[in-house]
Amino acid sequence: MKINRFSLTRDAAGALISSMLEVMNKDHERTFNIALSGGSTPALLFNIWVMDYRMLTPWNRIHFYWVDERCVPADHPESNYKVAWMSLLEPVRMDETNIHRILGENDPESEALRYEEMVRDSLPLERGIPIFDFVLLGVGDDGHTSSVFPGQEELLHTDRIYVVSKHPQNGRERVALTGVPMMKARKTIFFVTGKTKNEIVWKLEQGNENFPAGYIAAHARDAELYTDCAIPVAG
Repeated sequence: MKINRFSLTRDAAGALISSMLEVMNKDHERTFNIALSGGSTPALLFNIWVMDYRMLTPWNRIHFYWVDERCVPADHPESNYKVAWMSLLEPVRMDETNIHRILGENDPESEALRYEEMVRDSLPLERGIPIFDFVLLGVGDDGHTSSVFPGQEELLHTDRIYVVSKHPQNGRERVALTGVPMMKARKTIFFVTGKTKNEIVWKLEQGNENFPAGYIAAHARDAELYTDCAIPVAG
């Protein structure tokens, strides 16, 4: 995995966006399929994308999908779609036909199947696996990514593309992208910021596979980490 470490969060975000735009600018003839994560960290990335890179981005050639979604309506404060809509999609006037949200208000199992089928029909396939151009991932303090939590390692190997996962503490359901399509993406990108993530980022960099994000990073076709986390100092 390629490591990109910066002193400032803004610089890490800018470098990540610039790297995606560089790829897009090399091929003006096709669209790009990007899977977005939720949470507060992506919101920061989205804000910088709008402020600094809006005019440089070929929005008409991007289709946005979601890595995971909480099972709540689109207007719910915890909706990953709502965060992306407010921070990125609405400010750039994104064409709604290029936005493919997980319907968190639907029955979770039915929605996981519907979304999986839609993604399979929309993206190029390799041996039946839909291939995203970019999968943007965060990492939780416990090492989870895409709502695949420690103890749910079977989701890293399943043939399913999207499944229903449950938060191990509160039991709330989420529709989540599974391990294989995360690893098979043309580019798997981790964006991890904040001092509370120093330890988990260090484990990620060391190739520790004993947590979901570490396993994905170690086995992805092409993985990169963009972070402002410092290397922990031994006490």
